[in-house]
Amino acid sequence: MSGIDLNLLRVFVSIVETNSLTASARDLHVTQPSVSHALSRLRRHFDDPLFLRGRSGMQPTALAAELYESFQESLARIDRTVDSTRRFDPRTSTRRFRICLSDVGEMNLLPKILEHIAATAPSVELEVVPMQIERVAEWLTDGSVDAAITSSPVSGGVRSIPLMLDSYSCLVRRDFPLVDGRMTQQAFLAGRHAVVAASTGHLLAEQAMAQLHLDRKTTVTVHHFSVLPHIIERCGLIAIIPAGAAEPILDHWPLQVVDLPFAVPTYEVRLHWQSRDRETAAQLWFRRTVEEVLVDRETFPAPAG
Repeated sequence: MSGIDLNLLRVFVSIVETNSLTASARDLHVTQPSVSHALSRLRRHFDDPLFLRGRSGMQPTALAAELYESFQESLARIDRTVDSTRRFDPRTSTRRFRICLSDVGEMNLLPKILEHIAATAPSVELEVVPMQIERVAEWLTDGSVDAAITSSPVSGGVRSIPLMLDSYSCLVRRDFPLVDGRMTQQAFLAGRHAVVAASTGHLLAEQAMAQLHLDRKTTVTVHHFSVLPHIIERCGLIAIIPAGAAEPILDHWPLQVVDLPFAVPTYEVRLHWQSRDRETAAQLWFRRTVEEVLVDRETFPAPAG
């Protein structure tokens, strides 16, 4: 469709569907000479008469019949896309939303979001984009993702709200030697560690250790929290995890969670999205849905009004 006015394609599709220049002018709310002029431009562009007069009106040529299906489908897709930015009905929508999550978010937050969507928007799809914290701002700005949930700040022209507070703990085997049920700093530094890559966005504990000049022994670096129970149970390593991720792990693995032997402040888990002036009706619905499902209102009450 390069180089063709979109309005010309609407005229073309209308003529095919009405077999009449007069009827097309009426349907498009333009004059008949305007339709005739548009048809002349299309004929020159395609070097084909496109329509021939017959007993039942304007009949498409072989080329016009071939073009019609593609043009009609393309116009319908454009109209649906434009329409979705103005209004959105979750009960009938088949839209796919994309949300950026770490695997902790996939384990703990995603089921809650999916349960709500299944009840309110049964045909909506959700795609999870694996967290790469350094690219989140770019993805939100260019529309590659509709939202992101992370504990790390996201720069650029994006907006965010806090969903909940969380903290960090140590995950170890049940037979790990503790002192009065506590992890000592000496044992922490002497142990072998499984470290989760910074791309997940979980950086606060690392920053606290750097400030305290604590140097732990890294045995393995992984990109997903979900693999930690396997290697900790098998190899006796130590790992730092968000406390909110502990419950599903302890339900299925012979492990224990203990406090870190140094201070790390609690942190906010935040929902991020692109600037409000670019938010479509569909994106607004999705963001508000995630808020409704995940915001801890005891910690973060809804603003007045």
